[in-house]
Amino acid sequence: MAWHANGQFDPVEDTPFITSPTNTPVGLDIASSEDTQDGHPIGNEDAVWKKDHAITVAEHDKDTNQEPQKKKWWQKGKKKKEKKEKPPAVAFKALFRFADWKDKCLMCFSFVCATIVGASLPAFCYLFGALMNDLNNATAQEIEQKTNEICLIMTLIGVAEWVLCTLYVAAIEVSSARQMRILRTTFFSSILKQEVAFFDGEKSGELTNRLSSDVQIISGLMGVKIANLVQYVATFFFAYAFAFWQSWRLTLIMLCVMPIMAVCGGIMAKLVANFTTKAQDTYATAGGIAQEVLSSIRTVQAFCAMERECERYGVKITEVEKVGIKKGFWLGMSQGVTFFVLFGSYALAFYYGSYLIEWGLNTGGTVVAVFFSVLIGAFQMGAAGPIFTDIAQARGAAYHVYHIIDRHPSMVVDDPTSEKLESLQGQIEFNHVAFRYPSRSDVPIFNDLNLTIKPGQTVALVGPSGSGKSSIISLIERFYDVEGGNITVDGVQLQKLNLQWWREQIGIVTQEPTLFSASVLDNIKYANPAATQEDIIQACKDAYIHDVISKLPNGYDTQVGEGGSQLSGGQKQRVAIARAIIKNPKILLLDEATSALDRQSEMIVQEALQNVMRGRTVITIAHRLVTIQDADLICYIEPRDPSAPEGSYASFSHLLESGSHKVLVAQNGAYARMWNTQMQAEQGPESPGSPSSPSVLKKHGLTFEQANEEVFHDVEESAGNKQGKRDKAKAKAENKKSKLASLKRTAKLNKPEWCWVTLGVIASAIAGTSYPIYAVLFSEVVNVFYQPNIREEVWKWCLLFVGLGTLNLISIVVKLYCLNYAGEKLTTRLRAMLFRALVHMEIGFFDMPGNESGALCARLASDTTEIQHLWGGAIGTNVQAGVCLVMGIIIAFIVSWNLALVTASAVPAMILAGIINTKFMFGFNQKSGTAFEAAQQVATESISGCRTVFAFNMQKAQVTRYDSLLEGPRRQALIKGIVSGFFFGFSQFIIFGAFALSYWYGGQLVADGTLTFDQVLKCSFALLMGAMGVGEVYSMAGDQTSAVQAADRVYEILDRVPAIDTTAGGQVLAQVQGSGSFKDVGFSYPSRPDVKILRHLNLDFASGQRIALLGSTGCGKSTIISLLMRYYDPTRGDIDIDGVALKDLDVNKWRDRIGIVSQEPVLFDDTIEANIKYGKPDATEAEVHLAAKRAHMHQTIMSLPDGYKTQVGAKGSQLSGGQKQRVAIARCIIRKPQVLLLDEATSALDNVSEREVQAALDEIITADRMTVITVAHRLTTIKNCNMIVIMDHGKILEQGTHEELYALGGDYKRRYDQYYGL
Repeated sequence: MAWHANGQFDPVEDTPFITSPTNTPVGLDIASSEDTQDGHPIGNEDAVWKKDHAITVAEHDKDTNQEPQKKKWWQKGKKKKEKKEKPPAVAFKALFRFADWKDKCLMCFSFVCATIVGASLPAFCYLFGALMNDLNNATAQEIEQKTNEICLIMTLIGVAEWVLCTLYVAAIEVSSARQMRILRTTFFSSILKQEVAFFDGEKSGELTNRLSSDVQIISGLMGVKIANLVQYVATFFFAYAFAFWQSWRLTLIMLCVMPIMAVCGGIMAKLVANFTTKAQDTYATAGGIAQEVLSSIRTVQAFCAMERECERYGVKITEVEKVGIKKGFWLGMSQGVTFFVLFGSYALAFYYGSYLIEWGLNTGGTVVAVFFSVLIGAFQMGAAGPIFTDIAQARGAAYHVYHIIDRHPSMVVDDPTSEKLESLQGQIEFNHVAFRYPSRSDVPIFNDLNLTIKPGQTVALVGPSGSGKSSIISLIERFYDVEGGNITVDGVQLQKLNLQWWREQIGIVTQEPTLFSASVLDNIKYANPAATQEDIIQACKDAYIHDVISKLPNGYDTQVGEGGSQLSGGQKQRVAIARAIIKNPKILLLDEATSALDRQSEMIVQEALQNVMRGRTVITIAHRLVTIQDADLICYIEPRDPSAPEGSYASFSHLLESGSHKVLVAQNGAYARMWNTQMQAEQGPESPGSPSSPSVLKKHGLTFEQANEEVFHDVEESAGNKQGKRDKAKAKAENKKSKLASLKRTAKLNKPEWCWVTLGVIASAIAGTSYPIYAVLFSEVVNVFYQPNIREEVWKWCLLFVGLGTLNLISIVVKLYCLNYAGEKLTTRLRAMLFRALVHMEIGFFDMPGNESGALCARLASDTTEIQHLWGGAIGTNVQAGVCLVMGIIIAFIVSWNLALVTASAVPAMILAGIINTKFMFGFNQKSGTAFEAAQQVATESISGCRTVFAFNMQKAQVTRYDSLLEGPRRQALIKGIVSGFFFGFSQFIIFGAFALSYWYGGQLVADGTLTFDQVLKCSFALLMGAMGVGEVYSMAGDQTSAVQAADRVYEILDRVPAIDTTAGGQVLAQVQGSGSFKDVGFSYPSRPDVKILRHLNLDFASGQRIALLGSTGCGKSTIISLLMRYYDPTRGDIDIDGVALKDLDVNKWRDRIGIVSQEPVLFDDTIEANIKYGKPDATEAEVHLAAKRAHMHQTIMSLPDGYKTQVGAKGSQLSGGQKQRVAIARCIIRKPQVLLLDEATSALDNVSEREVQAALDEIITADRMTVITVAHRLTTIKNCNMIVIMDHGKILEQGTHEELYALGGDYKRRYDQYYGL
């Protein structure tokens, strides 16, 4: 990986897998690179990464079926203690693996500057010790002269530290931003390099959470914190080197406590790393739940599952909370013991120092200088303690990140050693292919599949749902590799072909097309980045979507929304067709490519596809056999028989029949039966005088352009050009919330833990007194060193130091445990509140830009944690620092009010610097946060739509898009580093300046006889400890600034009142009859208010009626379904249900009476049983089985090894389209709804399954007397409806029964004749 000479970073070409020379991933302590299995390094096998990410000897013995050795007689009765696994973590140096030579130079420069800064305090100790010796028994004039010299040197040191701090912070921030950009991009790129089977075994929500939270943990360390660590360590070593030089005896005595401190630090790091890893793993699961729920919010709200999902999410975040509380306790214990040992060492040093002075081995000034130097070194290591904790957390987080980065996929997309055919003919052969999905290895698909597809041939795959048709498409795309046999292309094995080149030859349109949150132009261009504007327009014309796009206000630059949510189903599918066409592929794969289109649109697009298909090899899957009867070869795939003996021919899906349509019909086999069944179902009315015509368009006298104008003139359901303008203005106005308001709000939320907060604050205040008390004790001990009775006095002060250490131990443990307890409770509460608020938001909220599921999940993961920096431990630190400052000032004023007043004059400058720094950081963090949310959304969409990304070789485009969004924060890093470094350096300069001022004026007062030098010392030291407290507060300014930003984002959502409040209650109908009416209804989507969808719609339906909505794609049919579900409210007019206004009804109670099956059903990553019970959580097993039987899914489920406990995968990816839709139907009918809404509910089913499911639905509808409103493009499913409504342009054109409308001779008759080819 490298930054090119022009300073640009190529995120794909420059992100190879980074490994050690032995191909073992850097920093990952797994198997030795020399260990091999079947000729491959074990370290490269994904199987190595077990739960604990390591293979133990016991596990190896178990896997190799070795019998355990019998115990000897002397071993009997002894139980061997099992060795616990170490928490997984990478080596520290591996955190910097993405630093190039520029980054290394910047880091070295920063570390050199930080090291010099670290030497400033030991230098001060030397000067201070020399001053103490020189001032002993000195005259007033000598005291004034010496103090003036010291003050000048201190001022110069302060100026140098100011400059160096600015430089080292700026350098490390730039280096960190560069490295983190590469890490994020490399991680994302590595995810997209994995094979499809990897995603089948991983939850997409967990992957996106890793990309967000784990990388953020690493990023939090890699900036100024790591440079601060260098400064602290440099101070420690310089301080101890000086101490040894001055008095090795006294230094050794003080060093004897270092092993104790080391043990405490080691225990803390180990425990924190362990708890951190556990918390990350637990929240990864919670984040996966949030991602799944928010991306499927329509389904969640349709089944009133908001509270259920809140409970499911709440269980996981409660587990995270418990881990966090334990971590806080051990952190407090470790720090408390460390401070106790420190103060104990001070007592020991003073006591032993008195002997050294008495023996004449050292002077009082030398003892003070040594003690002060060791004290500063110890304090600096104490300040480094939290950074070591951050290192432990970052190492644990990096382990999971590097696991994926270093994982070698089983399929390499662009393997340079693979073959590229000079001239692709397109002959594909399946030779004795055996296959089963890796994630479901116990369910065989094929065992001996033989199929030949000749160049330029159109091959149709037909058969019942779940027979393996889509599996063949996946194998041709090489989403998976075969288990046995082989697939050849022009005689070359598919596995030997360059995968990227091969996929470039293929165009694919799936049943549920995936679009990305970008413009229409970008979505099409992803398939062919080299395409020109003219090429894209021509592809859209071929897909008959150009006129729709061109009429949009922003044309091809219109944003389609998350998952194409701003487009109708048909519009999405036509954009997907244009995306396939733009590739100009040699091979075209069509998996129910027109299933979302009405018949008229389907015919037009089919005609367009016929033009595109010429000269290409085409493999198509279709349930409507009339669309594939002209195929060169039709293959009927017989599904596996679950009741057949294991290993038998019937226990695998197999090619039963193949041939042309005429041949197969003549054979009178399975295909012929399917054809006859479908033709009987689609038999049209007798219409003498209406002979068949070879071209429906010609029969009606329509040109393609005229037909296109009729079908696609409605653009109301396409995205508008004013998305988000109001939101942006609102966000700009609401960004002015004050920190004080956020603090008050956060304090209210922590009210249940007020006793813990109060106790923590009291403990913080007590801990804050320790530094000023230490200043007094230290000054008194120094004074004793110059007294004749030194041995008699010093032991009293040493006992007080031990008491102060004990006080610190108790107060720090109580402070950290109590405030961490309250902080974890607050985070859990905020996450639960934010998640509950999100799931109860109206659907229009999720349509708005910036409210995509990926961005919202990032807020749940990060923002709620950031708020702890505003409250929780932060308030304890602020109170401790405040008490330290105030008490130091009070002590200083008691000793000498005039000296204290002069010294304290530097405090306002320090506070002002902190305020200005905070304002700058606020702006930087706001811009960076917006960019990171946008980048996270790109990652979320790419991971959830990985099959589309792979099929169109979009990995590089998506990674480039992701990387470009990270460019802004990288560019801001220099300015941010300079600003923060400037003010940080200024705060350090103020400390030295305050001392210089204090000693200069104190020298004047001593010379005048107003004060003694020990009073100057006591006053100065008291203010020093106060200044150290202030420095600690402002060292957290960045965190607190981020916390204010995070609080504003979270509270903005919490304060938002949903336009449709599902918690507000309302009128409840005792018995829903199912009658309703639309009265002069007008509607526009909230995200595009200027575009009218429905215009003066008037529609009445009676109880028990079956109403069908028919019309061109995008005419507003699905909008009516959404309004009845009350996803939205009409912008004008009223909707009544049983005589009551729909907006007055209790939303949840109303939705409880409704069942809905949508065109693209959403299943959750759970078992089949859980997905069916989603419609009725308290359903019994018998009810679940009955619902599955009615949906004709029971036998399929029982054929699976785990039956109803079978996991369906993310979005139901482990099921075929038809199986998903039948599970969705079962989920719907288990509710026994009074109103049934069917939006193309059977579009994914083959005709036999459709007929059976439709018959079952008819039986249920009749028995339960349901009111049914259905949207369908297959007229066979709506011919028997009580009322058919023909819609166009948001208005009703015709309505009536089938007979009435057909006799009318209008639009319905034209559509019906087109459908049956009359």
